[in-house]
Amino acid sequence: MTLLAVQNLSVAYGDLFAVRDVSFAVDEGTVFVLLGANGAGKTSILRTISGLLRPRAGKIFAEGTDLVGMKPHEVARNGISHVPEGRRVFPNLTVEDNLTVSYLGSRANIPIADALASVYALFPRLAERRAQLGGTLSGGEQQMVAIGRAMMNFPKLLMLDEPSLGLSPVMAELVFERLAEIRNGGTTILLVEQNATCLEMATQGIILANGSIALSGNAHSLQDSEFVRRAYLGV
Repeated sequence: MTLLAVQNLSVAYGDLFAVRDVSFAVDEGTVFVLLGANGAGKTSILRTISGLLRPRAGKIFAEGTDLVGMKPHEVARNGISHVPEGRRVFPNLTVEDNLTVSYLGSRANIPIADALASVYALFPRLAERRAQLGGTLSGGEQQMVAIGRAMMNFPKLLMLDEPSLGLSPVMAELVFERLAEIRNGGTTILLVEQNATCLEMATQGIILANGSIALSGNAHSLQDSEFVRRAYLGV
């Protein structure tokens, strides 16, 4: 079943097009990767899905509901959570306050204490640091907060913008392990990355170049493509 459908999407900043005529579909229960170099249009796509940007053209549907024109909080209430690039935790709030600020009771459909318990089970380190200020956490811990904040409302679709950026290899591996756990729990994932190793956990994906689709297919076909081997894997 298709959870998210992006059709002929174009996004522009004034006269400069960041995305041109991009179409893809994300099936329920999968990990879909948007892979591309910096400036390829990946972030603009996520921001448009979230309602932070208005498209110049195209349609975006979530389970048949048209998202274009919705405000970000309305998109969130439709079951889509966005973990932005750079984590963007509130530095002067505690870990627990950073998590609770995103809670939508009508969406989560469980008490806030139970939502917190679910996040702490996913990231036990956050439970240990629940009273610590967000600005004093390591980069990896802040990424846990950002993901946990998005999971407070039990989204159908979790969108992440380069969650491994700036993390040590060990911490990046831990983050991807938790994303696999989230997927196994039934949440669909739309993952933006520059690192082609993310294809190891993907189901399908597209390669973006200069705002357009350069290649699409399942994860195995993308990994085996000459384009990916040369441009991303250096082989």
